[in-house]
Amino acid sequence: MNLQLFAAAVLSVFCFTAGWTAEGWRKDAEITRVKRAYTEQRAVDLQQHLDDLTEAEAFGRELVTRLAAQENALQTLAQEKDNEIRRLTIGRRCLDGAAVRVLNRTASLKPAALPEAASEPLRADAAFATDTDVGVWVGQCQRGYETCRGRLKAIADFYAEEK
Repeated sequence: MNLQLFAAAVLSVFCFTAGWTAEGWRKDAEITRVKRAYTEQRAVDLQQHLDDLTEAEAFGRELVTRLAAQENALQTLAQEKDNEIRRLTIGRRCLDGAAVRVLNRTASLKPAALPEAASEPLRADAAFATDTDVGVWVGQCQRGYETCRGRLKAIADFYAEEK
């Protein structure tokens, strides 16, 4: 009976070990399959992200090109307007120095000195602004507004859902 008990124990240990080994092989095969599926899905996802990034970059370049063309057109129009304003205005007194200082006051609440316009139509010690100066300032404001509006539109276009 001891021999039968011993044989049964050995057989039980053998069956347990065989089952354990077979389960290990099955588990290893399942882990390998999951890893392979994960790697394949990750490659697909990375390719999709790369495609999206490439598309966004191309769209961004297109928007920059359009924006640059728009800003060049604005610059040309502004130059033409400035030339016409200088041609059509006679340089007569329009705004007194106090009004010019109020309009050009900085955010610091201290009265500013007379402005240095981009086109330098005024002397530093001028006591008034001419109609030419006012016309040029209006043109600069319009150009700045249109430039800002174009840039904001380009940003909005870039982030728009439908491209």
